[in-house]
Amino acid sequence: MGVEGAGLAYLVSSTSRAGMDHASLPSVLSYVYETALEHVCDDEDIDYPQLVTGVQQHVTGIRSADSDKTSSSSGATASNGRLGPAVVAVDRASVCGSFSYSSDNLTIESLGNFSSCRANVAVYTGKWMYECTVLTPGIQQIGWATIHCPFTAEEGVGDAPDSYAVDGKRMRKWSVKPQPYGEPWVQGDVMGCCLDLDAGTLTFYRNGQSLGTAYDRVRTMQPSLAYFPAVSLSHTERCMLNFGAKPFMYPVVGYQPLQSPPSTAVSQEAAYYCSCFTRLCLIAAADGQDGLVFGQAGASTAAARANSTKVDDLAVGVAATDQPQPQAVTAAGALGGLGYSASGCSPRTPAAALGPPFSGSVSLSSADIVLLAAVVLEPLQQLLVSHPYLIHSALLPVLGDAQRENEPQTSRQLQLMMQLLVLVWHQEFNSIMFTVLEALAYRCQISPLLVQDFPYTAGYPHLALAVSLLQHPRIMRLFVLHPDFMSVLEGLLTRKSPSPKDLQTLLPHVWWKGCKDETASEERLRASISIITTTLAKVEQRQYDMLELLLATPFHDPATATTSTRRDDDDDCALLVFLRFLLQKNRGALRDVPPPGLSESTVLMTTFFGLLRLLQPALQAACESGTGPLAAFPVAELLAAADAAAEASPVFDAPRLGGVVSHLARENSLSDLEKQPISVGPVQPPSRVGSTPDNSSSKPYASTVQNQQGTQQGSRRQQQRYVAPPALKDAWVPELLNTCMLLYCWRVGFNYKMIHTLSSSVASSSATLEDLDRMIANSPGGDPARAGTWLIGTRKVYHDELTRDVRLLTLLRVAFFSPGKQAALCNLTTYLATLVTTVSSIPPAAKPDTPAAGSEAANGQPSAAEGQPQQQPQQDGLASPSGNGGSSGEPHLSNLLRYLPVVYVEVIVDYLTASRRCDEQSIVLPSAAAAGSDVAVQGPQAYVAWLCGSLNDRRIANPDVQESLLQVCGLLLDQPTWRSLVEAQPDKAWELVGSLLQVFDSRLWHPASGVLLKVIKDCGFGHQTAASRSPASLQQVLLDSLEGKSPIAAADNSSIAVSLALGGSAAAVARSDQDPAVVAARTKGFLNRLFNTLNWTLTEFTVCVGDLHNLRGRRSILEAQNQYRRTGLMFELSVNFMRILEFVVPTHAFLGSAVNRTRLRELLQFVLSHFTNGPDARRLNELLQANQPATPGASSSGGGTAPQAPAVAAAGLPGAAAPPPAPLAAAIPAYAASAMQFESNSLSERVQKPALLAPVMGILLAVWGAHKEGVADSGGDALLRELAGMADERFMAALQFMKVGSGAWYRTHTSQQPQRAS
Repeated sequence: MGVEGAGLAYLVSSTSRAGMDHASLPSVLSYVYETALEHVCDDEDIDYPQLVTGVQQHVTGIRSADSDKTSSSSGATASNGRLGPAVVAVDRASVCGSFSYSSDNLTIESLGNFSSCRANVAVYTGKWMYECTVLTPGIQQIGWATIHCPFTAEEGVGDAPDSYAVDGKRMRKWSVKPQPYGEPWVQGDVMGCCLDLDAGTLTFYRNGQSLGTAYDRVRTMQPSLAYFPAVSLSHTERCMLNFGAKPFMYPVVGYQPLQSPPSTAVSQEAAYYCSCFTRLCLIAAADGQDGLVFGQAGASTAAARANSTKVDDLAVGVAATDQPQPQAVTAAGALGGLGYSASGCSPRTPAAALGPPFSGSVSLSSADIVLLAAVVLEPLQQLLVSHPYLIHSALLPVLGDAQRENEPQTSRQLQLMMQLLVLVWHQEFNSIMFTVLEALAYRCQISPLLVQDFPYTAGYPHLALAVSLLQHPRIMRLFVLHPDFMSVLEGLLTRKSPSPKDLQTLLPHVWWKGCKDETASEERLRASISIITTTLAKVEQRQYDMLELLLATPFHDPATATTSTRRDDDDDCALLVFLRFLLQKNRGALRDVPPPGLSESTVLMTTFFGLLRLLQPALQAACESGTGPLAAFPVAELLAAADAAAEASPVFDAPRLGGVVSHLARENSLSDLEKQPISVGPVQPPSRVGSTPDNSSSKPYASTVQNQQGTQQGSRRQQQRYVAPPALKDAWVPELLNTCMLLYCWRVGFNYKMIHTLSSSVASSSATLEDLDRMIANSPGGDPARAGTWLIGTRKVYHDELTRDVRLLTLLRVAFFSPGKQAALCNLTTYLATLVTTVSSIPPAAKPDTPAAGSEAANGQPSAAEGQPQQQPQQDGLASPSGNGGSSGEPHLSNLLRYLPVVYVEVIVDYLTASRRCDEQSIVLPSAAAAGSDVAVQGPQAYVAWLCGSLNDRRIANPDVQESLLQVCGLLLDQPTWRSLVEAQPDKAWELVGSLLQVFDSRLWHPASGVLLKVIKDCGFGHQTAASRSPASLQQVLLDSLEGKSPIAAADNSSIAVSLALGGSAAAVARSDQDPAVVAARTKGFLNRLFNTLNWTLTEFTVCVGDLHNLRGRRSILEAQNQYRRTGLMFELSVNFMRILEFVVPTHAFLGSAVNRTRLRELLQFVLSHFTNGPDARRLNELLQANQPATPGASSSGGGTAPQAPAVAAAGLPGAAAPPPAPLAAAIPAYAASAMQFESNSLSERVQKPALLAPVMGILLAVWGAHKEGVADSGGDALLRELAGMADERFMAALQFMKVGSGAWYRTHTSQQPQRAS
């Protein structure tokens, strides 16, 4: 019975093997070759010439049967209706523009603006198809065209009559005019282009799914109407064409390929040989408990009767081992490269003998196994070499069936297959197996995540087979030395991303906080997340296994070594060679117009996480114990070189914290001492630090630590904690870390920024959806069905957008924030924070301190001036203040921080920001460690030390980095854990607050004001009193900073020691205790900027209100929308600055200045006149009431619906909400009515006047209290009395307005905590 296509599951089943456990040798051979072979052997010997003859006769019968079927079938042959050569390829003579080609001439990439080409074959009748794999999901036009279709720099396929194309980027079909069609494609999609010239129709398929008939009137059977496959690609777009040289991934029934496949007879013959080979290996690799020892019996006689040359050579070679049976088994296995143990063995360490297939009287030697395999492998090799198509259709499925999970016998079977193929095929083995690897790489690129195949999907089967094949030494050698090694490896590391439609299938149920949809389900969403996480973990494990194999494979080919190689090729591995190639290939990824030839983004992401996993032991050892290869990082060697050789390195193009490298090398050169490796030690917790901390971790240079007495002995004891991965050399680790950073800079960082952006978008859209639901629920009559169509339509738009963002955010969170990756990123960011903190605090040329008598400093450490040792003593090997800082008094620190790439800071910022923004994720704290241990506080302490020290570092010239530091600071201060961690360190809190005050008086006033609002959270009118504030709180530190009361001035030496041990520097501590003149200047600049900015925002808000009130019937829709948004923004900024002003008014630094009191008086008069009574207040009320729909019983944002008309009139408010005036309704077109109505209602929600008047109340109370206590000097008593009088006059009126106008707001914001004043 034939078993073609049954697979290994059938072969190992009890039914197929029934009665074979004790079968005779003729029965076994008949089972293997599927024909009666009793005449070729007895129970002890095999007649190999007769066996070959019998197999050939059986194959002849197979060919005859297939020929009869072919001759009896009706229909046209493949050549009918086709014009052109047998082998189909791109016709380079037809190219317009410029392309780059792969070695098989079927993968093309556009190097021009818009490049087009045709194939060298045309069709005029019949049903034909070809496949095009989208390698870059950009603008591509794929289809068919006649020879008369003109190709230009702007027009291509589909832009002329009788040419048809599809474009998945724009979702259009093209034939002179574009029309909507199809679905958006993604990288890895296989587009089937099916042309039916008999019916005159053209249909496109995406991954085997029809997109519908694109055109049904294709002109046919006319002169010059032969259609060529044709494509047009935009700049840097890539695609892979398959005209039939390989089996189609998604064949369509009834359509034939342009290039004819091998005949059915040839395909059946190859399938027969493969099935015989499969059964033979299955028998040889069966469980060893069933019996039979491979002996040497019959080997010599078999050699005498073999007539095939290769079979004869194999038989003679194996039979030459004339030894007793046990030794013969060992010798035959060693000679043939065969063997495995009972538990399975790696081909790198072959076992002594083969295991038994069956029990009983059958006796097969290792030579018999080789000879039996050669009977089918030799003719199969000839077929595969002459027809490479069969490698994909016949050999690859056999190998795939042999690679299955949870079946040890299949693993042994695959190993045995590879050993037999190497032994029989010799030189042809290399080309055949590399074609197999190419096919596996292609399948990894196009395999999607399929729900029905979880968890073995997304290319996992192909990747697992590739890893198993590469475990064979010969296959790995031919792989790394092949010219296409890099491209195939990139394909194996590629993962296909799902399209929006695919994502909807993967995550059919979505959920977010506050979701009220009936179809939403948090439990089902979590279940889907768990399944996808498991699936991706399996794929990533196989990819990591491949990287480990490359790490263990030496590379000795100097021809492919890059210019960045700093060691001999004998010291390099295949992984390093690949990484250097990857960096050189993608070094232009950050350009405004990326160059062609960049790697696919998932390749960079896969490599990044693989390297990060390899580096985990080194990162943990450096952070926890200061040991391992990363304890001394060569910053200057890797990052600060600026010579001609450095320009060829990819890191030279990376943005730096201080500017361009060439400028830094000219203006901020480094001393010899700064070029030494930097010592990166652990950050110690506060509870473990006494008055005399261990200062070894704060040494900036590695030589400083290594030359201390006893350091090397301690390092050897701690070195036991670092266990390097196999084959990873310590010298490679810094380069791997720098490569990891560059990969993050080029691609991985975009995904973490996308997580932050999507999280903000989800939160905003969710809040907007809740507002819309509330508006619909409050529709006239309380009936949602009577709500305006603009509300229903707007809600649908926001709901669809929110659902899409939630799905994408969920997938990103699964891919980038799995528990293992989150822990790995925590270790990486902890190390980087420690590294940046250390680099930022080192001096330009410091002489290492002498810790004890007799200890010598490192040799060759010149000073900054003349190379002489510095005379000024250093504390803990760090810089002390010197006169090099100029008039500002700041110490002159090292320029090395300027050379640090921006990505070293971006990794920390992106990780903290993205993890804080994720709905279900938070900052990773090493919870596995015991509470209070070093590991439990390592990461947070390093983050705090880095952030407080870098917030106002003038060496960081990159404005984007400065703003991102402020943003992450605000995010962390939102969490009580991080806030208390900062407050527990007075020097860090003082440094943080001082930096915020300085940064506020700069171009970064907006993000700095956001952080200041976090600092003064829950302070102000209606919140806590000053008496309830903790002395160590950030609010108190801010007040002390304004008054010049430094907490460090009163601290003892132990506090400074604690700060140093926590990652601080002596320079930072010294800067904290500034003189009163510096503090006064800083406070003056801060208050001046605060007044100026507040005056500007209030004035702009008033102007915007006037424009909306007077000109709303005479402006464009877009201009009106922008004006609405600007008005709301100006109001929110004004409220924020008023809150900050309210907090600082009670200080002596504020009220003690006559200028501040004068400006305060003017400001209060302006605010009260524009927001309480008067014409400006009434105009604002009219605008807000006109923009809000009438909702019975609902309060108005501009003053609300008053419970009593007299009270409302006293407050200057209209009695009820009025509909929009007629000019506004007439000026707005119907199509924009919903957008305008939404913007106006949003303005009514954002502009809450009591929110601005609350800090005014607090200011009035503070002024009144200061007058009672006599804060001002004698010269300012009159002005202070005037302010106090204003407080007495305005306070009750404003308070009454807040109670009546917006009672709900007042109750919400004044009932949370006791008021500051009664």
